Amino acid sequence: MTAAVVTFVLFQPPHPYHPLTMQGGELIIIAIIALIVLGPQRLPDVARKLGSWTAELRKAAREIKRGLEQEVAEIKAPLDEVKKPLREIRGDLRDADPRKFEWTGPKPVSGPTPEDAMADLEKIEGDSDPDAEASE
Repeated sequence: MTAAVVTFVLFQPPHPYHPLTMQGGELIIIAIIALIVLGPQRLPDVARKLGSWTAELRKAAREIKRGLEQEVAEIKAPLDEVKKPLREIRGDLRDADPRKFEWTGPKPVSGPTPEDAMADLEKIEGDSDPDAEASE
């Protein structure tokens, strides 16, 4: 195998590769370079500073996230107040099935009764049935 093939195989990025993802081999190389450049005396101090900076960045990110969540909650509160009556009305409309109610008003004095109208409707629907016409 040539050196180019060995280099390609050894240093081929893992799939899927994200530029900010660091794996074990990359961390070891960075640690060796840091040890060579900084030396064994300054390396622990630099690592502590780097750790404190990382902690500060995480704290700032948490505070920003918390602030954004509070802003979103303040925006959603009035919206939820508006949606609540609408949900109640929708529920009432679903429950208000006209077939559940019985007519309690006055009986008609002249003309057909509701029962007569339903009987006529059933008769009309029965006459327009295509299966009934085909059997005749």
